[in-house]
Amino acid sequence: MATAVISALENIPVRQDLAMTGSLSVRGDVLPIGGVTYKIEAAAKAGIKTVIIPKSNLNDVLIEDQYADKVSIIPVTRIEEVLRYALVPTDKADFEEKLTRMGKHMEIPKDEPKAEKSE
Repeated sequence: MATAVISALENIPVRQDLAMTGSLSVRGDVLPIGGVTYKIEAAAKAGIKTVIIPKSNLNDVLIEDQYADKVSIIPVTRIEEVLRYALVPTDKADFEEKLTRMGKHMEIPKDEPKAEKSE
C-alpha cells in the first residue's frame, strides 16, 4: 500500500509484472509477515514472475518444485529497496534523488530530543 501511495504522490507508475508482500515500520523498515510461501505460490499461479518479500522471511520460504522455476524472489529490508524494484521512473536521476530524500526523512535522529521537566 505504501508503494501505491508513493506512486500516486510522485506520479511514478508501479511495475505490473511483480507482486510484493510485507509489513512496513514508520521508519521504513520492511518487517516479516506470515504465510510468505503461500503468497509466493499464489503469485506464481497468477503468472507473476517476481515477488518482493521481507528479507527476514527468506528462511521461511519453502516453495513446491512446480513453482520454484516460475518465480524469482527479491528479499528487501527497507522501503527504498522496494521502490527501486517496484516503481518505473521516467527520469532515473530525479528518481534516485527522491529516494535519497525519502530515506533521510525516515532516519532516526542521533540525539533524541529530551522531554522538559514540568514544575
